[in-house]
Formats: sequence, structure tokens, C-alpha cells
Amino acid sequence: QMGTIEMGDIENGPMGRFVPEAMLWDLPFIFRDIEHAHTVLDGDMGQFVQKKYDEVGIRHLAYNDGGFRYFTNNLRPIKTMADMKGMKIRVMESKVMIDTINAFGASAIPMAFGELYTALQQGVVDGQENPMNLIFSQRFYEVQKYLSLSGHFYYPRQYIANLAWFSKLSEEHQKIIAEASKEACDIQREELAKYEIEMVKVLKEKGMEINEVDKTDFLKAAQEKIYPAYYETLGSGNADYGKELVERVVNTK
Repeated sequence: QMGTIEMGDIENGPMGRFVPEAMLWDLPFIFRDIEHAHTVLDGDMGQFVQKKYDEVGIRHLAYNDGGFRYFTNNLRPIKTMADMKGMKIRVMESKVMIDTINAFGASAIPMAFGELYTALQQGVVDGQENPMNLIFSQRFYEVQKYLSLSGHFYYPRQYIANLAWFSKLSEEHQKIIAEASKEACDIQREELAKYEIEMVKVLKEKGMEINEVDKTDFLKAAQEKIYPAYYETLGSGNADYGKELVERVVNTK
């Protein structure tokens, strides 16, 4: 935004501070699956949010995949929401994450990522939630027994640029950067999809027990407790507008 750096590949977490509508993507179970996520982000709704970035001095170029997030823990498989009762789950310093995990019946424990492995190892927390690539790369399989394929959050990343810098480029160079960003996004999505399939196999080989999750009660908690609590924030003070935004995403086919 300030122009200290010209471009970046940024996760969605901090974006809501600049563009409230971007917090839509942070809501639990806002996307049914990866196809729904891509349809929304690449369609009218995604473009609507992208244009909001111009108003705060940022050019949003493309969405790539941060991946769905999954629960791991050492107590038991999380097959239904009831299995989360009493669990201490590490989360990022994110209000919507904290509210969500608490709404699911667990106790959300905000903690710096660098402290997480040791906290899991020592039993300070029972579990955590992250995308598949981090569960593997951070070797959480060494200190966690169960991996539950909850997909409760989906975090897009985005290629963004300082708008003032971008606007000074020639039209030809702007077009090249925009097209390259979209192409890179498409390639990254394909590679992450293949990587996640492979990681499930690898994590099983590493000794993790992996299970599917009945999302019925999770989804109900998200829709009844979390979404309404964030309508006003999403709508910059207008709860009706925030509700409309959520419904537009949910109803996208």
C-alpha cells in the first residue's frame, strides 16, 4: 500500500484490515469445495472484491491457492463436531479463527507459529489446524497422531501490487504482468492439487491416522454463530449488506 515493495504474494489473513469484503474468504465453510472456491474467486464476486483494492491503493491481480485447512490432534479422530469438545487447538492471532474454533466446542489457543511444534510436543495444546503442505513441511506428523480432513477454512493467496507503481507502467507492461499473474495462479493451483493428493499418502506412511469428517454440525455452527457475528464487519457497519455478501458467495453454483 505504501509502495515500500512493488508486488507481493500475500495470504488473505491481513487483507480484511484494508478491504472489509476480503474477510468473506476467511469465514468457515464459506466454500463447499475447491471448485466452488475457484468459481467464486474467478467470477463476478471475486472480481467485485478485487476492484475494492483499488480504493485503498492496491491493484489485485489474481487469486492463487493457500489451500484448505485441516485439524490434527493427539486425542482422537475428529469425525463430528462433538469430538472437538474439550480440545485445546492452536490458532493464528485471528479473531474469526478464535471465534470459530470456540464455536466448534474446542478451546482456541492463539500462539505464534514458531512456538507450535514445541507446544504440540510438550502437550501445551492438543492440536492445531493448517493446510496440508504445512502439516508436512513442519513435520507435525512427528508430534500429532490424527489428521481429520475438515477443510473448515480455505485461504486464498493473492498477487497484489502497489497501485501507484503499477499505474506508472506502460499499458503493455501492465498487460504482461496481469496475464503472467493469472497464468502463474493457474499453474500454482494445479500443482497444489497434485501435491495435496501426494501428501495424504505420505502422511499415512509417516504414521498419521487420516479420517473424513461429517461437516453437518460444523456447518450449522458456522452459519448460525459465526456468519451473523461478522455481517456488520463485512458490511463496514451495514449488517444487511454484509449478509447479502455472504449469501452471494454461498448461493454461487
